[in-house]
Amino acid sequence: MSRQVTLKRLTLVNFKGLRNVAVEFGDGVTTISGRNGTGKTTIADSFAWLLWGKDSEGNSDSKFGIKTNDAEGNFIPDLEHEVTGLFDVVDTETGEASSVELRRVYVEEWKTPKGSTERTLSGHHTDYFFNGVPLKKAEYDAKVAAIIPEDLFKVITDPYYFLTLHWKAQREYLLTMAGKINDTDVAATREEFAALLHRVTGKTMEEYKKEISVRRGRIEAQLDKIPTRKDEATRNTPVAPDYAALESEKAQIQEDLANIDAAAASEAEANRVAYEQAAKIQAEINTKRDAQAKALQDAKEAARAAAYETNRVADEAARDLAQIQRDEESENKYYCREKSVITASIATAKRRKEDYEAQVADLRKRWEAVNNEQFQEQQAPTAGPLICPVFGHQCADPGAANRHQCDAAAAVESFRKNQETARAAFIANQTARLDKMDAEGQELNRLIAAQDAEIKRLEAEAVALDTKHNAAVQDYATKKATYNNTIAANPRVSTDPQIDPQTLPTWVALQKEIDQLNARRAAVTAPTTQDTAAERQQSRATLRARLSEIDQKLGLRATIKAAEARIVELDKEAATLAQEKAALQTEEALIDDFVRCRMEEVERRVNGLFDGVEFRMYKTLVNGEKEPDCVAYIGGVRYQDKNHAGQINAGLAVINALCAFHGVTAPIIVDYAESVNDFIPVKSQLVRLVVTTGEFQVTNN
Repeated sequence: MSRQVTLKRLTLVNFKGLRNVAVEFGDGVTTISGRNGTGKTTIADSFAWLLWGKDSEGNSDSKFGIKTNDAEGNFIPDLEHEVTGLFDVVDTETGEASSVELRRVYVEEWKTPKGSTERTLSGHHTDYFFNGVPLKKAEYDAKVAAIIPEDLFKVITDPYYFLTLHWKAQREYLLTMAGKINDTDVAATREEFAALLHRVTGKTMEEYKKEISVRRGRIEAQLDKIPTRKDEATRNTPVAPDYAALESEKAQIQEDLANIDAAAASEAEANRVAYEQAAKIQAEINTKRDAQAKALQDAKEAARAAAYETNRVADEAARDLAQIQRDEESENKYYCREKSVITASIATAKRRKEDYEAQVADLRKRWEAVNNEQFQEQQAPTAGPLICPVFGHQCADPGAANRHQCDAAAAVESFRKNQETARAAFIANQTARLDKMDAEGQELNRLIAAQDAEIKRLEAEAVALDTKHNAAVQDYATKKATYNNTIAANPRVSTDPQIDPQTLPTWVALQKEIDQLNARRAAVTAPTTQDTAAERQQSRATLRARLSEIDQKLGLRATIKAAEARIVELDKEAATLAQEKAALQTEEALIDDFVRCRMEEVERRVNGLFDGVEFRMYKTLVNGEKEPDCVAYIGGVRYQDKNHAGQINAGLAVINALCAFHGVTAPIIVDYAESVNDFIPVKSQLVRLVVTTGEFQVTNN
């Protein structure tokens, strides 16, 4: 797209207080001057509203006042608020030129509510016109965008717009203009950059730096832990004991233990025979004790079986009693449920009967009323003299009087016949209504008789239900009394009987034999050597405990050797990690140099597009690293810190670069232009809004 757009005329009607103003614009510089409040900014607002439905600050028409107000600040009703713009559009590549008229109209919508004579404002709508042809909003927006897209239109018509965007939006726009910086081009400037780029595969330089940083962080964490590990290994290394003295003491203890074991063996053989005889006797005792236990268990089982037989009759009676009680409960629930249903049905039938009887009573009253109706006789017309309707006297024309007499007699005869017909119709209608009510009464009497029959049937069903229930209740009472008597006549006994073994002859005889065997076992037991054995056992335990201590101390040799080897290993690991850390730091420094060269190339390309404005595309952090940024500088001073004149000229410089990049120009509207002494040259049409002490004035240069 290569296009030059020139604003020729703006016409404002009832727009923000300007009732009817037309401004003609020159191709070069147009100055609109006047004191505050005369409508200069309104011209800028009207231009933006005509194109995009917003004011010069970007507010939509629902957020800024379009309407014209009266002296008291109230909007004047029944006005259409419109802006019309005439533009010349030239395709600079083909030389094709066209004239375009855009018109936007803000229209009030009034309505008169029902029941009211006053109109109320119900809303607004906007009408759109392109070269006089009405369009829908989407069609109108498309026509405007076809001239120059809205986002581009704004940045090349407002010197404040681009430099007040968020820095990320500015940066993205500038990088698009500068073109992509290829890492291969940067790598070609230094041999080490080429080697670095070869190592960076499948990722960006920034991602590779993060990877290196993470690896370096892990190595530093490992290096930080090594002194602690060495200190821990040193502290856990025990002091080396006198290994020769420990070995000598160990040999002496082993000799003493062998002597103690030999002495114990000679005494053990002397006692072995006695222990064998005692063991045989103990086995016989154990056999007889088992026989005693079996005799006692058999006696308990026999007593328990007798108890179960004694309790069986009472248990069966109790089970039958419980079943009868459950059956009785079910019978009672069934009776209550059925009796409730019958009672409710009887009540329903009685209510229906009463309703039908009430209808019969009402019908009887209506029948009497109809039967008492009488035919109303009408007064027949009479034949008399003809009276003049104008003067009120008897007509003197004999012909007219005779005709009147004939007509009156005919009317009397016709009335009589109509009277008879009406009487017959009355009697027929009365008879028909009485017959219908008689039929209705017969149907109601039939329904009443049906309800009487239903009530009688239900009452008989209730009597039968009561009779059956009473018989069942009596039967359950008889059965419960029988089972309760059986339970009372057969009291339960314990099923865990306590048997005294002294009452069992078999158990007593076995006990005598056991007593005899115990006496024989006591006679053959070996002589007591408990004191000697205890002393020997104590000596053996003491020696073995000391031997265990010596073995533990001798085992420290392996622990000390392992700790010393661990310290040497940690020193080697620290040296290796330090080398790896240094290599990674060198790689990070090289990456930083690469990124810095790329950043310098980015800034060089971007700033090569502008004259008078310089963009810093990166900022330096506290740690020395750089991160993306976008700040405009004018003569070494930040855009935000410049005065209005500096900011306006910087904006014009940016517009010049943007117009050159896109190949388009459009009217530039500069508010607060009085703050600028000298404007930088621009290729676009320039509209200056200048505050003066005079009246509203337009000057074209």
